[in-house]
Amino acid sequence: MKIRLLQILMFGALVASLSACLSKVVLEDDLVIQQNDAKIQQYISTKKLTMQKATNGIYYTITKSNPNGRLMVLGDTVRLHYVISRLDDFKVDSSSVLKNQPFKFFYNGSNTNIFLKMLPQMREGEQATFILPSELAGDAQAFPNLPANSPVRCDISFFKTYGEEQNIDSYVNQSKINVTESVAVVSTSTGYTNYVRYIRVKDGAADLIAGKVAKLKYTGRLLNGYVFDSNISRTDSLNYTVGGTNSLVQGFATGVAKMRLGEKATLIFPSGLGYGRTGSGSKIPGESPLIFDIEIVAMKDK
Repeated sequence: MKIRLLQILMFGALVASLSACLSKVVLEDDLVIQQNDAKIQQYISTKKLTMQKATNGIYYTITKSNPNGRLMVLGDTVRLHYVISRLDDFKVDSSSVLKNQPFKFFYNGSNTNIFLKMLPQMREGEQATFILPSELAGDAQAFPNLPANSPVRCDISFFKTYGEEQNIDSYVNQSKINVTESVAVVSTSTGYTNYVRYIRVKDGAADLIAGKVAKLKYTGRLLNGYVFDSNISRTDSLNYTVGGTNSLVQGFATGVAKMRLGEKATLIFPSGLGYGRTGSGSKIPGESPLIFDIEIVAMKDK
């Protein structure tokens, strides 16, 4: 009984100790939040700023408005120029404005950079000033020239967001294209979904047979109409092993896998299923959606 009672007493002491520590941490966190808010309010007053508070706790003001600008959406490539400062006006970090090298990132849903806490308040082409409490700007972690628990100011002077999926949709609508099917392709690395717009132009006569080689005629274009490759005027054709391994970009292979012998189709897909954010040589810039007009002209044994 004595051992059991001792165990209970020791456990009770441990719980009380942990509760006291947790209470202390909570109180310290609350104190930091209060101190941050007091510093921010004083700064706003001193600088004579008119700011509003977003639901996530940041303060912001749009200094240059563009009400018709795009909002950032998942799958966009984002570019921005920024200056991050302490509230004593000491500059902590910035993009390279003089070299015209904006900070760039691909918004794929797994990003955690600080700008994702601010950019939902902005439209493309706008400029804005943000003040972030320390809990949103590094919290208790210290950085070079930025002590722990420091609120920061961020001025964004340039914001451009580019969405290939939206540009493809605009192209399809403006060209009055009837899409037969949008085929979803999920990235195994990011979980982000890209789409192949599959447009059947001419019906095929027979299904392709796994293991055989399909002969393809094709023309590859950019959305602006520039033809970067074609074998239409050549005597050779592109070989495609049905159901096998092929050295084709993913969007092309995904579309061809849906075709039949004799069929003609047009495929439109973003760079995530093509040549990515780097492009290919001088003919295909990075972040370029691609269009392929394809015909399966023959099917043979290997």
